[in-house]
This record gives sequence, structure tokens and C-alpha cells, in this order.
Amino acid sequence: MIVAVIPMEPHIKESGFMNSPSVAVILPVYNTARTVVRSIDSILHQTHTNFELVIINDSSPDDADRVIRQHLEQTNDSRVRYVVNEHNLGLAGSRNRGLRSVSSDWVAFLDSDDVFHPEFLEKMLASAGPATDVVVCSHDVLYPDGTHRYRSRGRPGRYTGNQAMALLMKDEMTPYAWDKLFRSSSIRGLEFPLLNRVEDAGFSIAAYERAREVVCIEDSLHLYSVNPQSITWGSVPPILESYRFVEFLKETTRAHEGSPSAKNALAAAWILTFLNSAQAALRLTPPDVDHHIRECQDAMTFTLLRRCLMARPDYALAGLLLKTSPLLYGMLSKEFVRQRSGICDSPQS
Repeated sequence: MIVAVIPMEPHIKESGFMNSPSVAVILPVYNTARTVVRSIDSILHQTHTNFELVIINDSSPDDADRVIRQHLEQTNDSRVRYVVNEHNLGLAGSRNRGLRSVSSDWVAFLDSDDVFHPEFLEKMLASAGPATDVVVCSHDVLYPDGTHRYRSRGRPGRYTGNQAMALLMKDEMTPYAWDKLFRSSSIRGLEFPLLNRVEDAGFSIAAYERAREVVCIEDSLHLYSVNPQSITWGSVPPILESYRFVEFLKETTRAHEGSPSAKNALAAAWILTFLNSAQAALRLTPPDVDHHIRECQDAMTFTLLRRCLMARPDYALAGLLLKTSPLLYGMLSKEFVRQRSGICDSPQS
């Protein structure tokens, strides 16, 4: 491993700085030379100043290394640590490397094409009580055409970890890592699962399983950029990875051994996982698209659809439509993606 730490002058601490909670912000970088400075500055300009920023260059093939080094030399901020992975570890692997290197009170994650609101850390910390282990905020979505809109998933309030876990499985609370603040002591030893496209959901589920309290606030404190070239929008989750994810959910939550409502929530997560996989395949049309769709259809058994109907009727009906009329489902899902993300076709088209 190559570790590059930029020497910097000590940062002038604000009054009461030593008594304020410390936060580590982990920022993996890959193919985002054009946007990474904006992401870095959104952290450096936080109103809560007791933080460390760990930038992890995941062997980015573009000009990100030069851009980052040049900007850090100009900003000269002692709160920043810059690390370069000798080999590409992927998003989950890079975040895990960052997690193993920090010792702060709280941990946050930012993707290098997104930005934090200047008050992200301050407002998230202010919302946390003595028993709070995770804070979740709303966010704005920035579309490829430059427009943006407010998005919230989850009613503001305080939840037990088990309640939040069930809401996430039903897709009624966000699965992302970047709209959350995690108490370090509650996630000690926890790592992102090495799963394609669902590493955020896996980590959040596991964090909720440990959490005493989860607080959800309505403030939009994060700007999420829809990037057609990203893993989220530019790849199809492999079927085996989808099965690995639902097995991870079963092992982590034990919902399949729990109450009927827990089993229903798990069924909703199962159906949504394969709906998302089918949706990506129908939009990106890989060579094996027909086989992929049949695999997704087979994964959504009628037993699971019946259980899902109790938790998320809309997803159960979508699953039934995929099983009976994949062509119609494909047309409707493409329109849904277009309205939700502004992405109409494959990134290659």
C-alpha cells in the first residue's frame, strides 16, 4: 500500500473545539477528478469544525491524484489525510480501509461526486441524543439536466434500531451510507459487505441491528448527483450477488425466524432486490438480458410475493407484473427511472 500524507500547518481551533464531538468523514475517490474538489470543499467548509477528512484514492485512473494533491497543498488544512490505494479495492473496500484508520466519536461517508450542506455535521450532531447511534437526514437530488429536487424517505422521528431495520427492509427508510452519521462505538468492527451495488444497504442494516436509537430528520443536508456512469446507474447487479445480499439480510436480521411482520419486511427487501436487478438489465440491455430476467422471475416466488403484499403491496404488484409481462414491466420501469433520475437510456447509447 502507498500512503501519502500531505504535510500541513495546524488548524486554528475554535472556542470549545476540544469539547465538541469529533467526526471522521471518509471520502473514497474513483474517476471523479472533475467533482472531487467540490466534495472536499463541502467538508472543509463545515460549520462544525472538529473533524478529520480521510480521502482515499482508490487507484483512480483519471487525473484525480494530481487534482487532489494540488488542492490540498493550496488549502493547507491539517484535518485532511490523503491515502492512495495501490490496487483498486472498490467502494466498500475503500470505505472499510478508512473505517479501520479512524478513532473519532462519529463517522460519516461522502461520495466524491456529491456534497454536504455546510451545516451537515452541526445539524446531525445536534439531532443526536445520548442514546442515538445513527442520524439520518433528507437530501436533494441533482439530475443530469441541472435541475434538483428535495427527497425524503422516512418520517422524521426517533426509532429503535429494530424499527429502523424493518423500515429499511420495506424501503421506507433510505439504505444509503452518505445521508447518515454513525456513532463510532456502535459500529466498531463493522465493515461494508463486499457486494455489488448494495453495500450501503448491507452496512446500514447491520448498523441498525446494533443501534439503540435511530433519529430521522427532515432537513436536506446532502446533495446527491445522479451520475449515469456510476456503479449505481451504469451496471447490472449479478444474480449471484443479489442472492448473496438477501442471504446477508437473513443472517444479519434473523427476520426469517421472527414475527410475521419481520418476515413480511424481509420478503419486501427480497422482491425489491430482484426488481432492481431486473430494472437495470431492462434499461442497460446486456447480452444475456433474457436469461437475467428469467433468473429474477424465478427468484420472486409466489410465497415471497404474498408476504411482500402485506408489507409493500406496490412492490408485490410490480413483481407479479415482471413475472407475467416483463415487456410491460420494462416499459413502465424505464419511465419510472426517467422520472426519478433523468436517465433515459444506457450510458453507452
